[in-house]
Amino acid sequence: MAQINVSTRLALGFGTVLMLLVTTSLMGMAGVASIRGKLDDIVQVHDAETGFATNLRGAVNGIAISIRNMALLTDEKEVANEQASIKRQEAVYAENYQALGRMFSASPLTTGDERRLLAQLKHEEAATLPLVEKEALNWELANDQDAAVKVLVNEVRPKQVAWLTTLDELLALEQTRSHDAANDAAATYATLQAVTTGAVIVALLIGLTAAVLITRSILRQLGADPAEAQRLASEIAGGNLAVTVKLGKGDAHSLMASLEAMRLQLMSMVTQIKTSAESIAVHAGEIADGNADLSKRTEEQAASLQQTAASMAELTSTVRQNTEDAMQASTIANAASDTAVQGGQVVERVVTTMQDISASSSKVTEIISVIEGIAFQTNILALNAAVEAARAGAQGRGFAVVASEVHTLAQRSADAAKEIKVLIGQSADHVDAGSHLVADAGATIEQVVRSVHQLSDFVSKIALASTTQRTGIEHVNQAVAEMEKVTQHNSVLVEQVTAGAQTMAGRASALRESVAVFTVGDQRGTHVAAGAMG
Repeated sequence: MAQINVSTRLALGFGTVLMLLVTTSLMGMAGVASIRGKLDDIVQVHDAETGFATNLRGAVNGIAISIRNMALLTDEKEVANEQASIKRQEAVYAENYQALGRMFSASPLTTGDERRLLAQLKHEEAATLPLVEKEALNWELANDQDAAVKVLVNEVRPKQVAWLTTLDELLALEQTRSHDAANDAAATYATLQAVTTGAVIVALLIGLTAAVLITRSILRQLGADPAEAQRLASEIAGGNLAVTVKLGKGDAHSLMASLEAMRLQLMSMVTQIKTSAESIAVHAGEIADGNADLSKRTEEQAASLQQTAASMAELTSTVRQNTEDAMQASTIANAASDTAVQGGQVVERVVTTMQDISASSSKVTEIISVIEGIAFQTNILALNAAVEAARAGAQGRGFAVVASEVHTLAQRSADAAKEIKVLIGQSADHVDAGSHLVADAGATIEQVVRSVHQLSDFVSKIALASTTQRTGIEHVNQAVAEMEKVTQHNSVLVEQVTAGAQTMAGRASALRESVAVFTVGDQRGTHVAAGAMG
């Protein structure tokens, strides 16, 4: 029964009751039809046959009375009236006899006794009517009252008595059959009444049993009264997850048990959502604070990069000037080979130029140190940004990519600065070598030409190194410009991340307000005895 749904159970219960009612109705209709058939037999057959038999008897009695009157009367007119009466009675008799014969022939209920009596009546009629007509004729012809009485008493009366006896027997038979049919109808009615009463009682018992069984099965499936289930559903719909649920002992499959399971699941989900919302709000606040700090550092880094860009522009100009000076020194060195005097002057100018180059190299070394420091700080900021992005999870993936790019650019800047530092060191070495050569050239003019040639070679190398240095510095300048763009882009991204973190914090707060409508209490339902549910 528990596996059948409620609609099927109700359909089975009401269907059973309706089937019993239909069966009872059909039985009643069949009984009524049977009684009606029997009553039709009584009214249309037996009563009609009794009526015809009564009419026949009346006609025979009428003929007998008229014959007696004719024997006693002396007035011709009165005798003629009696003769006419006899004719009328004979016609009535013939009409009813024919009707009774037709009914006996048509009715399947006609018995052998009825057919026998009908044939006997025909025989009695054939034996009696000629005597009656003879008596009437004798009276007309002879007007002999004594003879008529004698014929009446000795001949006609015995025949009339036999005729009436047969009619009485037929009439008694028809009355008996009518009475039997009435008794049969009464017995059928009594049987029908008893069967109908029994069927109604059985239908009531089965209906009550089905109602009790269906009600109990539905209550077991519901687990409680429908009003209690409705109250529980209303409480849960209103957000009260701490409502008390009364379950029967061992109840695990009823509607109330399902509602209790739903309540516990909702309670667990709401608790998790509240915890997650609070955690999201906390982390969103931390991300917002971290982004604010990162934004500040990014702005500082942008300012430092702007200063670095300006210094690199100056360094590029200085290197370009150094390259031009080196080319000019090469020209002077070539001219110094023509004249020693001019060579001495050139040596003095070369000494001055070497000093400028040395000073410039020192300045470039300082700038490279600054670039290395900036690259190191940028690398640290990129690592910090990557850590904050990792803590943000899926929300910080885009920022993690940007932090990775910043880290890469910082590494490239550091590598370029190291290369420039190496080149500057080489340039300083060349400058020292040139200074020694100039000192040697001052010691002896004879060595000037050779020194100038050597100086020309060294100056050419310096020019080449300066060209290489200029190219490297230009690359560094481009890298710094790119770092500045990236830093500005990072600043925009940081602002966007900050706005996103603030939005996420707002949504987390809204989520907490949304789940605050639920009241979370004890997660254990209250169980009661199964019998308490009826």
